Amino acid sequence: MNPNPAINPGRFLKTLLLSYAVTVVLLFLLAFIIYKMKLNASQASMGVTLIYLISCAMGGFITGKQMRSRRLLWGLLSGALYFSVLLLLSLATGSGFSWDMKNLMTVMASCLAGSAAGAFIS
Repeated sequence: MNPNPAINPGRFLKTLLLSYAVTVVLLFLLAFIIYKMKLNASQASMGVTLIYLISCAMGGFITGKQMRSRRLLWGLLSGALYFSVLLLLSLATGSGFSWDMKNLMTVMASCLAGSAAGAFIS
């Protein structure tokens, strides 16, 4: 195989969609846990941030495996793209404007750190 694969937007998009699919599944699981354990809002928020971290780590790992060179850079790009789409969807639905700057930075840092870590260990 080519040690320096060309950028394949199709593969990158599939990885992003897979990350979002993992996010959806984990959010449903979190909703069930919140319902059963009657968690408060701060615990739920921490769970959502953790889900973003896990989903981005998985996306960064897959991206790093696909690209094989400059994995950290591609992982960061994967996390930035994940966060950008998440932010755009939040803004489009009207829920993004309720985020405070601290929450926004926490989510962005989670996305970037998770994807970079995933790419690093790939």
